Amino acid sequence: MKNIFTLIALLFVGVAFAQPDEDPREERKEKIKAHKIAFISTELDLSPEEAEKFWPIYNELEDKMEEIHTQRRAYMKKLKNFDELSDNEAYEITEKLFELEAEEHALRKEYLGKFATAVGKKKAAKVFMAEEKFKRELLRKLKHQQEQRRNGGPGHGGPPR
Repeated sequence: MKNIFTLIALLFVGVAFAQPDEDPREERKEKIKAHKIAFISTELDLSPEEAEKFWPIYNELEDKMEEIHTQRRAYMKKLKNFDELSDNEAYEITEKLFELEAEEHALRKEYLGKFATAVGKKKAAKVFMAEEKFKRELLRKLKHQQEQRRNGGPGHGGPPR
């Protein structure tokens, strides 16, 4: 079962690399998304029937969360010029950020119920744990890559020997 999802993820990665004109950031996003799909599928140990029900719901949640994150980035961009904002503007933007956090929380709670209907309560609860575990793993890998670049590690153009 786990091999099937790994294969699916590798196919996603292969498709990402088959598009040479694509923006490198988009390519990286697609690779991360493919790894996330494989990771969550493995963590939840989804049957094919569960996966068929689960992934459309999860993708719907991801789309809604991306909308919230886009709005949050826009507000954070406005706050970068904090000193140029009036008292009211700074306060209102901060209130809107808190509203987005509440919206995000409400969405997660709503989708916990949807996941439970699709894959059962225990796996539904594990979805959010798997996401956090994936984020930690991704951050660990990124940190390792940065350290390699700083130290002239393999393939990162370090000083000649």
